[in-house]
Amino acid sequence: MKSVLIGCIAAVVVALGAYAVLDGRVQQTADQRFTTTGARL
Repeated sequence: MKSVLIGCIAAVVVALGAYAVLDGRVQQTADQRFTTTGARL
C-alpha cells in the first residue's frame, strides 16, 4: 500500500513538472512559432 501511494505522489509531481515546462516555454501558437518575414498565416 505504501509503494502505491509513493507511486501516485511521484506521478503527480512528474505531471506538474511537465505542465510547468510545457505551458511556459515549449508550447506556442502557430502565429508565434512560425512568424518570419516570408511566412503568411
